[in-house]
Amino acid sequence: MTINETAQSGRVAAGLAASAGGLAMAVTGVMQAMRPMDDDPRVLGEEHLLLGLFAASLILLVPGLVALARHGGRAALVGAVVVSAGHVLLAFGATSSNLRGEDYAWFPFVAVPANLGMLVGAIMMAVSLWRAGQVPRAVAAALPALWACEIILAQLGGGLIAGLYWLVVGVLLTSGTWRTRR
Repeated sequence: MTINETAQSGRVAAGLAASAGGLAMAVTGVMQAMRPMDDDPRVLGEEHLLLGLFAASLILLVPGLVALARHGGRAALVGAVVVSAGHVLLAFGATSSNLRGEDYAWFPFVAVPANLGMLVGAIMMAVSLWRAGQVPRAVAAALPALWACEIILAQLGGGLIAGLYWLVVGVLLTSGTWRTRR
């Protein structure tokens, strides 16, 4: 297998993972939009499915973040690593809460740095991708807004918007519409 074929298969795998993550995130968005607001700290019924899909989507989006970042400069790659670390931390916290049936007392100590990393990393990626000009500017500019959709607007169905974004990016990565730098 040549270097180009290896890079292409990696890009396709990242695109498929991003699409799967986007689909999982979109499903959580639809489910959340159809539910009443919930202040109960316990995880009950369908919330187990919501948390499971949310955690899975965060992990599945990691390859897509890295593949997208390859269209920017070094700051985009650093940003992707920071966002990915936030995704992994938040997925760990969500899975722990899901298994326990409620948040552990230490959850804020995981969630706060995870969310901060996701937002700061997304801003770094957005600026670098914007400057590089290898992806549509709307794709770059939307990255920090995804955090708000995934976290702040989650109970209103914001995951649907973030999920649709990653479905589109996943398709573009898989189809080879964007070329990655080496």
